[in-house]
Parts: sequence; structure tokens; C-alpha cells
Amino acid sequence: MLAQSSISLADIGAAVRDSLGSAAMFQVLNTRLIIQFGVDLKAPSPEQNNDPALVQRVREALLRMGIRAGDQTP
Repeated sequence: MLAQSSISLADIGAAVRDSLGSAAMFQVLNTRLIIQFGVDLKAPSPEQNNDPALVQRVREALLRMGIRAGDQTP
């Protein structure tokens, strides 16, 4: 199993996009994350993409919304 810090925001974005299956729903969720954290999962900035603290905050926010994404184990 890989360490959580090896998960990037781009990885989370791809996983969320796949799990939602709807471009419109992904856009709504992405807008919410932009407002809450300043994070754009469609195009995360290089500084944010691999920031372990920010990745963890985004994952926790997604979990609160009932979305599991970026897990290393099935």
C-alpha cells in the first residue's frame, strides 16, 4: 500500500469524475471545493497538487459529502 501523501489532487479529481459519472455533478462539486478550499480538481495548481495537508482536507471534505475518492485500497 502506498502512503496517502502519494495521492495528488489530480488523482482525486480523476477518481471523483469517474465515480460521479456526470460532468454536471462533477462541476457542481468542483465549484464547491473551489469556494471552500481554493482547489480546482479539474486543473490543480502545481503548488497544491501534491500538498499532503491540502489533499487530506479535500479527502475529508469529500467523505463528509459521502464521496470516497483517492483511496489506495479497493
